[in-house]
Amino acid sequence: MLPSQKSILKQLTPALLVATLATTSVNHSNNQGRVALAETTSGSQENIVFPKSAVVAQSKFTDIGGNWSRSCITELASQGIISGYPDGTFRPNASVTRAEFAAIISKAFPNAQKERNSIKFVDVPKSYWAYTAIETASQTKFLSGYPGQVFNPRQNIPRAQVLVALAQGLNYSPTQSATAILNGNFTDASSIPAYAESGIAAATEKRLVVNYPDVKYLKPNQSASRAEVSAFLCQALAGGKTSSVPQQYIAGVSSSTPLSPPSGTSTENIVFPKGAAIIDVTATAYGAKPNDGKDDTQAIQKALTRYPSGGRIIYLPNGVYNISDSLHWPPGNVSASDYKRTILQGQSRNGVIIQLKDKSAKFQNSSKPRPVISTGFDPDLDPNSKEFKASLVAQRFGNSIRNLTINTGKNNPGAEGLNFVANNYGATRSVKIISADGKGTTGLALTHGEVGPMLIEDVEVVGFDYGVRTNSAINSVTMQNITVRQQNKAGIFNRGQVISLDSFFSVNSVPAIINGNTCQGIDVGSTLTLVNANISGSGDAKNVSAISSCGFIYARNVLAKGYKNILTSNARGAVNKLSGNNIIEYTSHRTISEFPSPSESLQLPIKRVPKLAWDDPKTWANVQQFGAKSNDNKDDTAAFQAAIDSGATTVVVPRNGEFTINGSLRLRGKVRRFMGTQGWINGTGEIVADNGTQPTLIIQDFSIRYPKSSLKWRSIANRTVVFRDIEHLNLESSGTGDLFIEDAVMAGVKFLNPKQSIWARQINPENPSVIGIVNKGAKLWILGLKTEEVGSTKIETSNGGFTELLGGHVYANGKQRRNPLFRIINASASFAGVAEANFAGQGFQTWVEETRGNQTKQLIRANVPNRVSANGRVLVLYAGYK
Repeated sequence: MLPSQKSILKQLTPALLVATLATTSVNHSNNQGRVALAETTSGSQENIVFPKSAVVAQSKFTDIGGNWSRSCITELASQGIISGYPDGTFRPNASVTRAEFAAIISKAFPNAQKERNSIKFVDVPKSYWAYTAIETASQTKFLSGYPGQVFNPRQNIPRAQVLVALAQGLNYSPTQSATAILNGNFTDASSIPAYAESGIAAATEKRLVVNYPDVKYLKPNQSASRAEVSAFLCQALAGGKTSSVPQQYIAGVSSSTPLSPPSGTSTENIVFPKGAAIIDVTATAYGAKPNDGKDDTQAIQKALTRYPSGGRIIYLPNGVYNISDSLHWPPGNVSASDYKRTILQGQSRNGVIIQLKDKSAKFQNSSKPRPVISTGFDPDLDPNSKEFKASLVAQRFGNSIRNLTINTGKNNPGAEGLNFVANNYGATRSVKIISADGKGTTGLALTHGEVGPMLIEDVEVVGFDYGVRTNSAINSVTMQNITVRQQNKAGIFNRGQVISLDSFFSVNSVPAIINGNTCQGIDVGSTLTLVNANISGSGDAKNVSAISSCGFIYARNVLAKGYKNILTSNARGAVNKLSGNNIIEYTSHRTISEFPSPSESLQLPIKRVPKLAWDDPKTWANVQQFGAKSNDNKDDTAAFQAAIDSGATTVVVPRNGEFTINGSLRLRGKVRRFMGTQGWINGTGEIVADNGTQPTLIIQDFSIRYPKSSLKWRSIANRTVVFRDIEHLNLESSGTGDLFIEDAVMAGVKFLNPKQSIWARQINPENPSVIGIVNKGAKLWILGLKTEEVGSTKIETSNGGFTELLGGHVYANGKQRRNPLFRIINASASFAGVAEANFAGQGFQTWVEETRGNQTKQLIRANVPNRVSANGRVLVLYAGYK
């Protein structure tokens, strides 16, 4: 704000202006802008005049820094849907009148259809400032009046009315019993007015209901605050999908009551066409037979073992598969093809159940845990053997498990549900791990050797001593949407790893998270970045902390109830104890800035990766049907393009050889999913995400023959584009559409359009000769960065761009070239939870180089807190923005 603006605003008191969330209009017909007549707190009207430069609709407010709805408020303000007060505040806790809400609706849904005739409300004259907005809100069915054609424009609107208005205006109706939905989600359901039951039930199903700080407490008759109205709107505008609202406050997201999927989604039904080169365990060659009660261990293991490092998808159709021993990835050749590039894919999470036999002989010793599924080693190997020692090294590239349930049965106290290892890229996604009787050592064990980088997404663990457990200081784990329930010792036990975790839900009587080895002294370097968590305790939870730590923690938007306190830390130099039940933002060690900056993270809006319904495999186009031939070293660009332009919405590249792209392949037209089934692509050309008739394009499961191939990826699209599960995603994006990257390794990526927003999860740039991530003006949010080599800068933000990093691991090997780890050039950035492993003994000597105007400052290595493990350092939070 300019000094001249400040002097003008000082002449105005809050009583002279109620700056509504969306009603300010400016007339530029003369030398001054005239703000529309606005209600004062006394109900009178004032004609307030500002210079044209006095902007009321702003995206940075001075009073929302720690507010739970900050990201949502900022997002809506940037879209011009809401606005603040002339003094730079937003006043998130202030109430909203019915007139103000009508004005908001007109901004948020300008194209809503008018379905009712105009009503002449007796208390809304045509001269009233919100007359048009109220008339429109009534005609579009968002708002109704009271008997006698009364509207009550100055009445503060209750939360129930806001939710009913959104449900009515968006034509939402409940698909289940309204009573069951409400009773299953809200502890105060009995206080919901009868007129609002159906509307609130529908809003709950569509994920529009946001309750802070207790997601189960609706408060239907309480006046809606400006922050709450903003949150409801963010969810409504996102169509009930993930918006910038913290997930732990959205009713139904973690509820035990099943709800209908949001509009545009369907239940999982992952089915492939015959030509996709998928390995079906029920095929005659393998012989697994689900639902017959017989042992399928040998059949499934036969399919797993057949293609070491083959990039194969081992597929399980829906059904129960009974096993009596561990399943493990193919051993292959030691230190070559062993335990890598294998995917176990179920048809659906709830439909595919791998069921361990009760009281299985090999799963009885809890001091020697044995996994039901192991992706990194054969559990029968001698721990002193050459083969076992080789399996500990970070070479388990591309392993994944998707869309299935693992049930460890009863009376198997030595069972681990899943021991998962992947390196560089690989994911456990949409998986449920259950102990039928609560026994067993660990549900998800991330404990074998050098684990990560990897992605753990949409995973639920029920029972076991530990829900999730780690046991290494390298190479990082990125986690998204994790639920742990009914553990015996802890929900998550982090023994040294670098964890980046967004959207965490825990229901337990034990600590939800223990971050550190024993927490009886200085930890070796357990580093946790935690955002958006809902922790519920019962029973003995009242005697312990929800989170205990002796390591490094950055935490934001964390809610805990039923515990003694929310967080206790024994880390040296940390705040020892946080009382209460809510963390707005917390850093275990001081925030560092080289220039004057807010002492908090950037807090960019968060969006989840969009999900598309799985197309009928009969409608897929296979590139081989259009002339593509694998392994002939001839250009397949024309054949690929013909498949893309065939009108199919899903195009598949089968994993039965190596294809070549030397030209420019355009992903356009009707295609919304371009799927590689881990197929190899070679060539000197490019694959371009282009515009098309589908609003979202998903590109997934590709491996590029790097360094043999110089193939590049580009995005020029103005639609949403998703890159998922890709080996060597060397990408340049100049498009404007939302861009998502999930679980990918690459030399480097470039984001060149200031109009684009990017969300990246588990991203791994490694080439020491190029800058890992270049952000020239875009808005970039990263959950989980892993990188190697100290030769090049890993993130460079310039041209007014925004970069927020939440969690990162720096494997500082290679030759030092004096480049900074992070560079900020007249831009905005924050880096949280960045931990280093420095085995080479050099490391980055400059961690952050920041330039503002013509002045440059550096954060040097000596000023970053020590991480005992691996001779490293940890940057808990760096804030580099105005």
